[in-house]
Amino acid sequence: MKKTLLCCFVAVTGISFSQNVTENKVNFGYIQLPENPIDESYTTFEVFVERTYEKANEDSLMAYQTQLEIAAANYEAELTAWRAQEKNQQREYLKQMALWQKQIDAGQTAQQPIRPNPLPQPVMAEVKDPWLHSDITDEAVTNQISLEGYSKAPGGASITIGVLPISDFSIVNKKSGSGTSTKYAYTANYKLPVTIKVETPSQGVILNTIIRNNVQSYKMETYVTPYDFQLWWLDNEATFWADFEQKVRNTVFAETKKTLNNKCGFPVKTRACEVYTVKKFKDHAYNDLTNAYTAAQQGYMAISGSRDYSGGHAKLREANKIWEQMLTESNLADKKSRVNDKVTALLYCNLAESYCWLNDFNNAMKYVNLAKGAGVNKFKRIAERIENVINNNKKRYNANN
Repeated sequence: MKKTLLCCFVAVTGISFSQNVTENKVNFGYIQLPENPIDESYTTFEVFVERTYEKANEDSLMAYQTQLEIAAANYEAELTAWRAQEKNQQREYLKQMALWQKQIDAGQTAQQPIRPNPLPQPVMAEVKDPWLHSDITDEAVTNQISLEGYSKAPGGASITIGVLPISDFSIVNKKSGSGTSTKYAYTANYKLPVTIKVETPSQGVILNTIIRNNVQSYKMETYVTPYDFQLWWLDNEATFWADFEQKVRNTVFAETKKTLNNKCGFPVKTRACEVYTVKKFKDHAYNDLTNAYTAAQQGYMAISGSRDYSGGHAKLREANKIWEQMLTESNLADKKSRVNDKVTALLYCNLAESYCWLNDFNNAMKYVNLAKGAGVNKFKRIAERIENVINNNKKRYNANN
């Protein structure tokens, strides 16, 4: 496995609220565990490309050929009818001319018939060329795919990326403003899904999913009137499609990389948490809280060196020991006590966050629930946010252990 060096940053802010509670913001890096882990015996991966859009191109060409044949058949039918009408019109004209000539030859006065204008000849209906998906090389896909914690080489995990066709394409506009300030903003709606399959020789299929299988929006330009857009479209339809296709493909490949790493990789993430201390409250001292913060800060900075976060565990346990000792003084009913309701609630939140990174999710959730029930709304909201982190980490930890 590749080893990644992570940088950690700690920022202490002076944000305080009542009871002189201070939020000490700590930003630290960590290695996120995969939801769908690859067996640890594999350290490499290969990317293969399936061009599902090729079938769409074939279907479009077949439909185009069918439309050409229908247009040609309709044209032939219209042309046959036109020739018959022309012949009938000519026949009627010649009959009139014959009668007129007889009258003239008999010495009668007669007005010469006027030759009728030719009937408009039918024109074959135009069949627009289909928008075909351009081919994409293996390199154009594989160069955009990486899997954190693994290197590209044969013999490991196989990642198959299925490039589907663009579908459900439409262009819409939205009017805004009024009078001379009226504008029409244009958007192209479309679908461009990609399938992702990850498998290994020993595990079989680990991940098989489809992403972006819903309507997406591509922002176009804004025009003063819809007719200005139509004028632009007359000259730029073909070039628009090529540019649009490339950009939306790049977007979906970026999403593919993100999904792969979220599900199967070991990406480096950053967690921004708070470690709460109290500077001063009445005549009470909180040096123990400061000492615990220092230990916790050192612990969080050290978890980045390993996937199980064990590098920071000793310092986090040191902080937890101090916080849990302080809880023995908790007095929720006496707001003047050293460990009153707010201090108790902040201790619960500190402990919930710390136990999460110790991979002790039972204790982490115990303190989340205590914080939510302590009657301090601020820390109830903080505990709810920590709970989301705990649930995510627990799910990933269990998948890997």
